[in-house]
Amino acid sequence: MLPLYFLYSISEQNTSWSIGMKRFKKYVAEGLLIIFSVLFALFINQWFDDYQTHRRKEVALESIQSELYRNRSILASWKEHHMAIRDRITGVLEGRNDSLLVALTQKNFLDLGLLTNNESLVDAVLTHTAWESAKSTGIIAEFDFETTQKLTQVYSMQRVLTDRTLANILDFYFDTQAHDMENIDQILVQFQLRFWELTGQEELMTSLYQQAIEKIEE
Repeated sequence: MLPLYFLYSISEQNTSWSIGMKRFKKYVAEGLLIIFSVLFALFINQWFDDYQTHRRKEVALESIQSELYRNRSILASWKEHHMAIRDRITGVLEGRNDSLLVALTQKNFLDLGLLTNNESLVDAVLTHTAWESAKSTGIIAEFDFETTQKLTQVYSMQRVLTDRTLANILDFYFDTQAHDMENIDQILVQFQLRFWELTGQEELMTSLYQQAIEKIEE
């Protein structure tokens, strides 16, 4: 028989080993739990960030879409008004509106109100607030390439229409040469050319608005 102290020593070793294994398993379990908790927290944070980005993208596109609808409606009113002015000028130049020509020549300056039917050249402003906001926040980086391309095109053309073409008409009107009534025919030709350019661009803008809206709605 083995001495009692030897058996006791083995028993103590087994007990110590068992306790050590339990502690090791506990540490491993705690370590795995910590790792899982960290990874889960990272996953939740990433998911929440993605959700927020997606939501910001949706809000930005909705705002741009609303702006495009509004601008398209304004443009339709513009185009109708500007085509009427263009046709009125053409009528005078082609001798089909002598009464308007008489009214124009009775004054020593060009009365633009006679050409615009006493209405302002534009009755509302085309805006680009939603588009500029999307660019400034960087959310357009989340738009697909074709959407960004369509929106860039429509807003760039809108800027040309308002900042160049319309401005050219006003600049010409405020030029003293535009009020030399002895050259009324030449003056009207210059206005006619400018209004042809304006209405042509407005026709193009109508198509660009529609394309951009359809792209957003896909």
